[in-house]
Amino acid sequence: MKKSQTNNYNQSKRGSVKWPVIATIFVVLSIAIGFLCYLNRTIITDWFLSFNYHPTTDVINVQNSLMLTPRGDLMFAATNPSLENRDDFNEDCKSHNQDISILGCYGKDRIYIYDIKSDELPGVIESTAAHELLHAAWARMGNNEKNTIVDVLMEVYNNEKYHAELAEDLETYGDHERIEELHSRIGTQIADLPETLEKHYAKIFKDQDYIVSFYDSYITPFKELEAEIDALSSELEKLGAEIEQKTSDYTKAAEELSGQIDEFNRCASTPNCFATDAGFYARRSQLVAKQSALEDVYGELSDLVDHYNTLVAEYNDNIIRGETLENAMNSNKEADKLN
Repeated sequence: MKKSQTNNYNQSKRGSVKWPVIATIFVVLSIAIGFLCYLNRTIITDWFLSFNYHPTTDVINVQNSLMLTPRGDLMFAATNPSLENRDDFNEDCKSHNQDISILGCYGKDRIYIYDIKSDELPGVIESTAAHELLHAAWARMGNNEKNTIVDVLMEVYNNEKYHAELAEDLETYGDHERIEELHSRIGTQIADLPETLEKHYAKIFKDQDYIVSFYDSYITPFKELEAEIDALSSELEKLGAEIEQKTSDYTKAAEELSGQIDEFNRCASTPNCFATDAGFYARRSQLVAKQSALEDVYGELSDLVDHYNTLVAEYNDNIIRGETLENAMNSNKEADKLN
């Protein structure tokens, strides 16, 4: 009996040892899981935010065209992006300056994109979606991660190749907003970035250079128009100066010829003013030749004026086309136009 009791006691003792071990393992696992959840809290949050998201076909097409990484796809879905008509977009993305085109906005972890209807602006919706997605990415970044790229962003910003355009784009933003906006603009507008930024944007885009191609596609018509307008402006300025000079020369020559003709007529009506008939006809021939030459100058001047007017019409057409493209991207201007 004593032996049996001893065995039962030992078994009970061995069984009681397992519970502290299991409890310890459970605590360690809980801590590890909690730590992993903390590290991946934005991913987990995005997963929940995207769970009930049902995008339209148009939004799905935009998302697919961006060629996002799995992290980028999840983040995109989590922001519940929507393509909106003019009225809805103006309600969700209010602009304080109606002369500034707002193509999209990011607020309260939502992405809103103006559904621009223009065949002349290919890539504008995709570029806008990528731009706003980078705002969402910035909002999810910790200070340490932001600090690792701020200096490189500023390095690109201060590069003389990009500085003028970026500085103009950022002049309407406050100091605290500029770095975030720079993060979105550099990521969608500039290719062949420093390695640090290449790796950073690669977390979201499979091919950041491809993303830039969307921006290049829709900004090209504006740059081409700007180049044409600048060239026409220079040509008009040069041609205008030439016309002004030729007009002055023509007027002076015409006045001089008119005086010579008056003098000839007075002499012709005065007896013995011309010593011989040969002298009369010689002088008359000289004046006729001068008049013919002056008429040629007038014809050349008229051609120059016609060419000038043609260039002015072309210049104005380009200005109107540029305004039309700008209005297509400005929901407020489009509203003014339609109302």
